[in-house]
Amino acid sequence: SEKYELRLSGLLAYFRDRKLPLEDCERFYLFGGECNYLLRLGSDYKLHPVKEHGAGGWLTSTKYMEEAPGNWDENEINMLLDTAEECMKQSIDEQNLRARIIRKKRAVGLIPMPDEEIHREALDESILRVQAELQRHPRISLPFCAFNGGSDAWVDCGNKRVGVAILQSYLGVPNEETLHVGDQFLNTGNDFAARDTSPCAWITSPDETTYILKSVLRLAGVPLNGHDAKSKVTSAMKGNAGGGDRIGRTPSQLDFDEVERRYTTVKIMDVYTGEITTASR
Repeated sequence: SEKYELRLSGLLAYFRDRKLPLEDCERFYLFGGECNYLLRLGSDYKLHPVKEHGAGGWLTSTKYMEEAPGNWDENEINMLLDTAEECMKQSIDEQNLRARIIRKKRAVGLIPMPDEEIHREALDESILRVQAELQRHPRISLPFCAFNGGSDAWVDCGNKRVGVAILQSYLGVPNEETLHVGDQFLNTGNDFAARDTSPCAWITSPDETTYILKSVLRLAGVPLNGHDAKSKVTSAMKGNAGGGDRIGRTPSQLDFDEVERRYTTVKIMDVYTGEITTASR
């Protein structure tokens, strides 16, 4: 879960700074690998794996859903990944791409060689080839997601349709109370499949996400921290009473040791695998 914590370090630091109560922390879930790894925020503001098997396990409790990961056959998983990997290798050869293949437990990726770049059109072509090959394969029926990541291309077992449906079932949230916000709804994007299971909002920037969330809160009658905003302004003005260049700043509550640890870790983490290497790049 650490690689996801690194990616969400700003948001998690915000939760910690605001002293988000346990009840709210436990309502924050994250699905990794489209729908393969379910994590939950704890009172320590870290992400922890959700129980998978047995009573209350998310894999066990969603087995009634035909496409749920708890029903996937390992042989078919490997067949899907093998097929996708072979197709990607052909794309590299036929398009003369300066790229390499990386294989994970539930995914396979086509990524650029160090200091190289793959054009978006070449990535789209690679994904369209994989999609066509998997869709016509007579022995593969598992849900999958083949998508252009902007600088790389990936094929995952499962997709966001399955992920959203699992969360709806596991948390008891109906379709009409679900909103999927994403930025890749074309057929080579990884948000495309979610359109089958919930209302969706297609955004192009974090600012649009902020606008949508504020709109939802307003419609729900939730105040948008107007009081907090006024308090911050007042605090900033008081903090500037003695002069200096601290206009508009508020006292920091960051754990600088933790910031340094994460900064150092990111420098030695493979951005594609999340694995920690032995030396900085």
